[in-house]
Amino acid sequence: MNLSRVWFVRLYLVLLVVAGFDGVGVAEPKVQILSPKDGSRITQDQKSIFVNGKVARDAGRSANVDIFLVIDISGSTAMYGGADLGDADQPPESSGFGMPQISIGGMSLGRPPLRNPRNSILAAEIAAARRLLLQLNSETTRVGVLTFSEGAKLTQPLTHDFEQVRRVLADILRAGPYGGTNMVEGIRMGITELMGLGSSEKRTDAIKVQFLLTDGFPSLPIGGGKRMTPEDISLTINAARLSGKAGIKVHVFALGEEALSYPRAAIGIAKESGGTYTPVVRPADALAVLENISVVGVDYVQIVNQTTGQKATQLRLAADGFFASAVPVVEGRNQIDVLARASDGSNSRETINIYYQSGNQKSLELEVFLEKEKNLQLEVERLGKSSTEIQREIERNRQDSLTRPQQLPPPSDGPAR
Repeated sequence: MNLSRVWFVRLYLVLLVVAGFDGVGVAEPKVQILSPKDGSRITQDQKSIFVNGKVARDAGRSANVDIFLVIDISGSTAMYGGADLGDADQPPESSGFGMPQISIGGMSLGRPPLRNPRNSILAAEIAAARRLLLQLNSETTRVGVLTFSEGAKLTQPLTHDFEQVRRVLADILRAGPYGGTNMVEGIRMGITELMGLGSSEKRTDAIKVQFLLTDGFPSLPIGGGKRMTPEDISLTINAARLSGKAGIKVHVFALGEEALSYPRAAIGIAKESGGTYTPVVRPADALAVLENISVVGVDYVQIVNQTTGQKATQLRLAADGFFASAVPVVEGRNQIDVLARASDGSNSRETINIYYQSGNQKSLELEVFLEKEKNLQLEVERLGKSSTEIQREIERNRQDSLTRPQQLPPPSDGPAR
């Protein structure tokens, strides 16, 4: 029995146990305000208070979330990402890129040349992943990392240690792109780890997802890294179907012209697993995209001080459902309402009352939050497009991809991609 069949049998046995699991369910969203507590008396210098909490679609589930970052490091990710990423939390330019890539007997050697590794598609993937980490809650959320090219490689099992994840992501960028695009092995390894069948510790009560970032289409194992075959498409989509049956959605981020020109596999992965398909023409824009995916099924939060009618001046909703905000207040009693809307349109609300008095002390957590928001906004501004513009482009690209003829691309004469 070959390794692929062994993997399939093991997973099938697990699926017999989890059959009928349907993700986050259909319950109305639940809002939990963690800070401040109802009835709190707050004395500080700032005229806004820090309000944070957690939202989820199913009130019966735990707050635990497991996210596996499935990152394409194939040779084509050495190409220009479309924008200067600046200092988007990346390693220095002395990455391990630059060795010419050649193909001998179907085996890829070396790495593709690149004018600036910090502005590559791979750099955009890494910068987007590192930005996502800044917003997730490490107390209840675990993150793992794997890469795929000729095969799949586990670089970080699921962990609460986000600093370790950042170091691993930096190592991936330093190592650079290489080889073809074996999506099926990447998806399979993600399932194995999230189900607790690999190196990651098993956690049965967590919402589990894969974030798959790719600039192309499957060209392995059948296509030899040179072309996409119907067999490669079928294998990849079948792996995504198994992921969905295991309750693991695969959210696909298709980056660049090549990925969007032949989106059949990417669309199929998202559809069969219950995930989302996000087409991004300019790979660098991924920096502002990953955070828009809601793992917990709640895609909108609004926070209003009903006493004054003022909305939160800053509000951040993370993929794992944790939110943070700066809410304007006035002297005396303030009624703070948090409204959450699930992806199915259902709503829920939570209300607290706090008593504010002006003072001399500053709120450190408010200052830290505002500084983080400023830095996150500057990262997007360096792209030259607003988050709203990027999202509009994605919606247009999604409609175009769904109506595009699903033909196969021509074989490549160059190195494996």
